[in-house]
Amino acid sequence: MSNSSDGAREESNTAKKADDEPLKSGNSPIAEDGKSTTTLSAPYYLQNFLTMVEAVLQNEDDRILFNQEDQSVIQSFEKLSDTGQMLYVRLFQRKLKWLRVNKLDYDKISTDLAPVIQELVENGFLNTEKDLQELGEVLDLLPALELKGLAKTFHLGGSGTHKQQVIEGLLRLSKQKSIFALAPSRNQIGAVMLKRAKQLAGSCVRLCRGPRAVFSRVLLLFSMTDTMEEEETAAAGQGQLYTILMVNSGRLAFPDYKVQRSAKLFQDREDLIRYEAAMRTLKDVITAMQAGQWEEALELYTTAKSAWQESSETYDLSGQEKLPVFLRCFTVGWTYTRMLSRGVEILQRLCRYEEAVEELRSLLAQSKYCPDSRGRWWDRLALNLQQHLKLPEQAIAAMRDGLSDPLVRTGHQLSLHQRAVRMKESPSFKKYRLQLQDLPTILVKDVAHVTIRGQLFPHEGGTGKSVFLRPADEEGDQSGDSMVMCSVEDLSLAHYRRQGFDQGIHGEGSTFSTLFGLLLWDIIFMEGIPDVFRNPYQTCPLDLFTDRFYENRKEAIETRTQMLVEASVETLCAMLQEVWSTQEGRVCSLVSWERFSSLQQAQSLVSCLGGAFLGRIVTRMSKDYRHCRGGLPDLVVWNTSNNSYKLVEVKGPSDRLSQKQQIWLDELQKMGADVEVCHVTAIGARGTRLK
Repeated sequence: MSNSSDGAREESNTAKKADDEPLKSGNSPIAEDGKSTTTLSAPYYLQNFLTMVEAVLQNEDDRILFNQEDQSVIQSFEKLSDTGQMLYVRLFQRKLKWLRVNKLDYDKISTDLAPVIQELVENGFLNTEKDLQELGEVLDLLPALELKGLAKTFHLGGSGTHKQQVIEGLLRLSKQKSIFALAPSRNQIGAVMLKRAKQLAGSCVRLCRGPRAVFSRVLLLFSMTDTMEEEETAAAGQGQLYTILMVNSGRLAFPDYKVQRSAKLFQDREDLIRYEAAMRTLKDVITAMQAGQWEEALELYTTAKSAWQESSETYDLSGQEKLPVFLRCFTVGWTYTRMLSRGVEILQRLCRYEEAVEELRSLLAQSKYCPDSRGRWWDRLALNLQQHLKLPEQAIAAMRDGLSDPLVRTGHQLSLHQRAVRMKESPSFKKYRLQLQDLPTILVKDVAHVTIRGQLFPHEGGTGKSVFLRPADEEGDQSGDSMVMCSVEDLSLAHYRRQGFDQGIHGEGSTFSTLFGLLLWDIIFMEGIPDVFRNPYQTCPLDLFTDRFYENRKEAIETRTQMLVEASVETLCAMLQEVWSTQEGRVCSLVSWERFSSLQQAQSLVSCLGGAFLGRIVTRMSKDYRHCRGGLPDLVVWNTSNNSYKLVEVKGPSDRLSQKQQIWLDELQKMGADVEVCHVTAIGARGTRLK
């Protein structure tokens, strides 16, 4: 949901249309399968909000996380008028901050918001300007023109032209003591400035923190499984409300599966509140880092580290540590571990490498939280010790431990090995060669390489992806001078078409993840595995990105892969057709329905790849999808007349293979695939004419 200042205009076109078309279906807010069938003739956003509250309070494990006071807040909300509820939800969707009443534009709720605001104030849901006492918050409400006028009133010159510069100048001035102040403790300049700024701002409102915190916890519980893979998980939530809209309006459908909850994520209300606070801090850390505010990020990280230390000493965390790893990511311990991992990056940015090494060692001393990050931690520890702290023996020890760690996979494992090889070959580390020779080795064989030439499109700056020119006609006739712009991958696809491969897809990992999802659809969404489906709006089981995915379905996966190995082309095509015809369009994080132009194109590809190769791919991805989803070749090209195919990694000028790409190319070659790396070298583009 948008947080823009234009209240009623903040939604997408789809959402705007839904404003005028209330959802009407069924008789109960929540159907037996957990999906909403609400009948309220209210706007979509209010229906979604009520659906969310109903769904959370329906579950006993969730309901006990709200005390009597919390439930009184929810009951008070339910007693509000329709317009009161609508305005509250609209404001809830926005960032928690003060808003000028004359800037609120919600005509579809009411052309006169004053009585609606008064109702929310009387029921304890809204603060008014009487509660606004922080000068910085008031100044932030004012536009640049009013701020400059205020600065002029206080004879503040040279404070800059940007709004933030003027605010900083006014805040500095407000902290100065007036020589006319009767009491030394009273700052008259600040008091006068606050009064004048509030006069300029006029009537203001902000959601009361207490009730908002209750509904934020409801939203957090409802959206617990939403975008679990994204760092933006810290922002939690608003996307799930939009998802309900899309489902209710028939624009979105999820796979059929059975919600089966077994484990208890939170022991009590305080446990949930601690988790929410940790998630909020994580969001603040991420925001500071993205803005390049490293000193502020350092302060947040340091505070978080102390809070985690205090929590681990004060509270019994054995319950969350016993959760399966795919649920442990929704715990306080996991969230703080993510912050400490971010702290390593912050310390490195500030060149505090000794502290970064200390934090990395602390993170690696435990394996309960974020085990999937251990490869990155070992890799970074070895780099810091070798390059920044000049401690080669300790770096070698870190490489040895990292290479021996069973939780270090694919790219990071190869990165550690390659670091050891570089050290062994360097004259600077000659005396450590015996120690380096004892390290575990990883053999990755090279594959075929080809080089093609392409005309580089001249563009300013020289940064970003290379843009090439190719002949407008698909046959690649260079005699004409009409050219079209294309990416390095499109240029390569044109090359392989001339080689006889009439079909080609630039899909990278999504081509294979889509085939993986289609061939294992029923197993991915099978019943009988507790806690992998905890709400009706999931695009994949929660254990997909962990080793437990394979362990939980081992027998079914092995049976399916054996079936694939033995399957004829006709059987493979029939398997695809059955899933495609029954599931097409349903949202699954593995499947990109638009990746193939049609079912027939997908069938023609699996006919070329063959069951034996597909069985091996499915097995590899099932066992470690998290680390296998990246690094797959850019292109799949195939010849429908002779069923030949190639898997191609494309590299533009000055581009190099990553560790994950090297590993996948080696593995695909071992599986029997025809793989190669296509290097594109650039030539000048003078004298060409764009079509």
